[in-house]
Amino acid sequence: MEEESLRFWIIPMVCFVVVAMILVVTLDYRFNVMYPNAAIEREQLKTITCEEIFEKQKTGKYWSSDNARIGAEKALACLPPPVEKSSGGNPYVEFCTPGGFAPNKIIENSTHSFNHDTCVWDLK
Repeated sequence: MEEESLRFWIIPMVCFVVVAMILVVTLDYRFNVMYPNAAIEREQLKTITCEEIFEKQKTGKYWSSDNARIGAEKALACLPPPVEKSSGGNPYVEFCTPGGFAPNKIIENSTHSFNHDTCVWDLK
């Protein structure tokens, strides 16, 4: 009976030892490798150029999620401001939103008037 009881406890003890070893290795990696490298990387992100940050963003390999957020913010700051493109058309038509806000002002000339509901110049 006592021999069976010893066999019963072998498997849980082996599992406990294996899990404890995995936990120790994981914590060792986190505290001795990951955290110091993340701190070094955070300092490097402050002085990195735009070309280097774009390369780092392509790979997406950061030591921590905070560093990834800082890198993304820096990459957004490096992007040039968007250039507003004009179609070269009439500004009333270009910025009109059909069915949206329509000003009370009537826009017309001697032959045409602008319909704000459809965003089209019509004949009078």
